Amino acid sequence: MKFKKMILFAAIMPLIFNFAYCADSKIGTGGAIFLKIPASSARAQALGNCGAIIEGAESMPLNPGGIASSQMREFSFSRLSWFEDYSGQYIGYVHPVGRAVMGFGFGYYGVDGFDIRDIDGIPLNSDSVKVSNSYMSFTLAKAFLLERFLLGASVKQVTEDNYDKKYNNTVFDMGAMIKLGRKLIFGWSGQNFGDQSKVIQIQRFGLSLNLNPFMTILAENKSYSDTKSKTGVGFEFNLPEEILQVGKVSLRIGYTPMDDHGENMESGILDRFGLTDKHGVSFGFGIYSLQSLGYGFGLDYSMVPYGALGKSSQISLKMQF
Repeated sequence: MKFKKMILFAAIMPLIFNFAYCADSKIGTGGAIFLKIPASSARAQALGNCGAIIEGAESMPLNPGGIASSQMREFSFSRLSWFEDYSGQYIGYVHPVGRAVMGFGFGYYGVDGFDIRDIDGIPLNSDSVKVSNSYMSFTLAKAFLLERFLLGASVKQVTEDNYDKKYNNTVFDMGAMIKLGRKLIFGWSGQNFGDQSKVIQIQRFGLSLNLNPFMTILAENKSYSDTKSKTGVGFEFNLPEEILQVGKVSLRIGYTPMDDHGENMESGILDRFGLTDKHGVSFGFGIYSLQSLGYGFGLDYSMVPYGALGKSSQISLKMQF
């Protein structure tokens, strides 16, 4: 009976937040839009930006409930190379404390080499400016019902430094996961609750279906306070450690609807793979092993083509100890 009540609460909670969220949301509002970019997880980016069911230290910016199942300390680092020289870095650490798990996260995004120009396009004093955005977060999570229900919350300080203006805002994240057996996982997260005119708000509602030990299907709807919602899908193909004897290898592909950005005429990599005019698709792979000195090591890579804008690539490393 208690489990049924918990399931009912988890199902209703996203609807309550979504109602309040949609009532106040307006297209074209919200600052700190860099928070849309999943710079903490190459796996999520490769799977069509499906982050509601991601677990471990990389999950905190996507779903704070994702660290609740952590039984080991974990360190995560991610480096994102966005198009037009924009880049992002993320560092995350989780630490089990009794029956709860706490985590710390830091994300930094920036670009150098901006020329200041007037309204006519004339350089002003040849100054080069730097735009930087960042956030720091503290997360607390806990697992219930034999780790079938995960719940987490974060407090986050978001900073925007756009050369002549600097903004600091405190926001809150919440997230939950329900695991129905070993095959089906539901995930929900609400990010950046606060003043949506200053920080964009995001909601994710996703699911993961493990068809067998070799294939997992993911789907997720993402709602933003400044644009229309998007639904993405992802497919993950796994080769278990028992077969390779060195570690688990995963191949990933995903899709999220995206505007047409034209055709790329410069990137040799996109041309070789026939991706010069593809939009919304994503690719990646992952390697994970527990056979190195008793520690767990993981490496993930993703690539997303953006037409004439180029491509985005990301690499993530994690260690469990």
